[in-house]
Amino acid sequence: MTEQFTKGEIIQGAKRNKDESYHPIVYFEEIDSMFFLGGMITHSKAFGNIELDDSHFAQKIDNNPNPSYFVKNYLVKKQEWGPYKTIGKLSGKGIQFIEEKLKNTNPEIWENYLTK
Repeated sequence: MTEQFTKGEIIQGAKRNKDESYHPIVYFEEIDSMFFLGGMITHSKAFGNIELDDSHFAQKIDNNPNPSYFVKNYLVKKQEWGPYKTIGKLSGKGIQFIEEKLKNTNPEIWENYLTK
């Protein structure tokens, strides 16, 4: 379902409610027909989110002058929130930076991550 995307693409699903594909998603890899491994980009610096700089992007997701951050955990995202489209892309440096920060995390479904 999302296997056409490559690691580091920033995607957005058609279903955009708060409990769906509201925030841009960094695509990492396909899990199965129901889920894929991703990360979440936000403009919120709260909750220990980690700031990205311009060098982390090959293609920015928008023209918002506020910094972008990513949630400090791998997230399991639902295929059913699609179809997905590419809205940006991380640079090689950005992929490496995020993977380094997430290497000791256990992937979680977003709803479960929120309850911590």
